[in-house]
Amino acid sequence: MKMMKLQIVYSRAASSALVALFLLVADLPAGAWSEFGDEEEAGIVEGPGIREPFFEFLISMAESDSVGLWTGDQLRAHAAAAGRESRFPLDDVVSLSRARPDSQAAGKYPGAMVRAVWTIEMTAKQDRPMPYSILGYHPGSLRIDRVLILSELGPTNLTVRYVDDDEQVTSLLTDVRVFPLEQGYVVLDADGFLDALLGSGLDDAWTLGFVTAREDGKLVGLGVSLGKEGRHIFGEFDFSRDKVMANGRLPMAALSRSSRRWLNVESGNLPEPWTED
Repeated sequence: MKMMKLQIVYSRAASSALVALFLLVADLPAGAWSEFGDEEEAGIVEGPGIREPFFEFLISMAESDSVGLWTGDQLRAHAAAAGRESRFPLDDVVSLSRARPDSQAAGKYPGAMVRAVWTIEMTAKQDRPMPYSILGYHPGSLRIDRVLILSELGPTNLTVRYVDDDEQVTSLLTDVRVFPLEQGYVVLDADGFLDALLGSGLDDAWTLGFVTAREDGKLVGLGVSLGKEGRHIFGEFDFSRDKVMANGRLPMAALSRSSRRWLNVESGNLPEPWTED
């Protein structure tokens, strides 16, 4: 991908990948559920592999293993050059950085190495309508802290196992990256109308982190969250369609469960849920 000149400092990692992780996962447990519900569109998608220009930039920097500091003006210029409107509040971005961890932070997640540390700084805390629809509705608001800090674990290959129609299925996901949200918050605050309409079918969600991977070569993404009563929630995102996908695909449920090995409050690496300073 041809990137615009953004005064990027390139740092190429060695070509060898991390040792693959093979995790046996159980059946979908009670309470592990996806609340995101647009129906998947049929047919071949034309256009860029990642439609959202901000996500395109983030993933490009991760896949090229680049480190650097980019201003909000540079990110807005990148989106303008791509010719695609961003749903991310780019007007309020001050800076974005991807840096190497120090030696102590690099090994703080058992079974995975921290490849980089991301920092996103905004002009102020955000409270905006959810930009993606769920069940045909825009389900409430997203609250985002002024500063977000995420570690980047991986990339690695991950074997997930799940049961489909009483049959054990094994699936290999490649280029898996896990992004624990270590400082700040991203919260989905469900709209009261939909909460009353759907009852247990919709819940406020505290984001623990994000996951990207390739499934048969196609890039997939997950938001991994907790409900207020501790319910395990995940949402699958299709980068090529720029939309939230249908409820609970089994491979993605398995990926969500596997990622909670690192995306859990008990590790001591994540902030206490439902505490917004």
